[in-house]
Amino acid sequence: MHSSIPIPLMISWVLFFGFVNTHQRHATHFQGASQGYLFALYASVILGCLVGLALLVYYFTQVSWYWPLVLFLVGSLVGGLLFGFLDVKIGLLGMSLVSFIGWPASAIWAFFIIRGLHP
Repeated sequence: MHSSIPIPLMISWVLFFGFVNTHQRHATHFQGASQGYLFALYASVILGCLVGLALLVYYFTQVSWYWPLVLFLVGSLVGGLLFGFLDVKIGLLGMSLVSFIGWPASAIWAFFIIRGLHP
């Protein structure tokens, strides 16, 4: 049983959440002509949400029930605000392109951190 969320897990989750949230924002405000790219954004959001849910359930099996909730809330707040700011500064398309690699990489990182929590 862990008494706090490991900092590397917090960082990986904020990155994961921010990247998936970037795709969600881009799909919602999509103004491009490529329906294929829009489909890729929607597919990424759906897959990212499923992976995120799986990671939270996996984390739940390794720690107390409330730590995944705290992780989700912090990721929502910090990841949403930070990546919303980056979307404006860097540009939504640029951040969206990076997010196709960013969220899977940060999800894998989070998985290995959680896996390492076994007593």
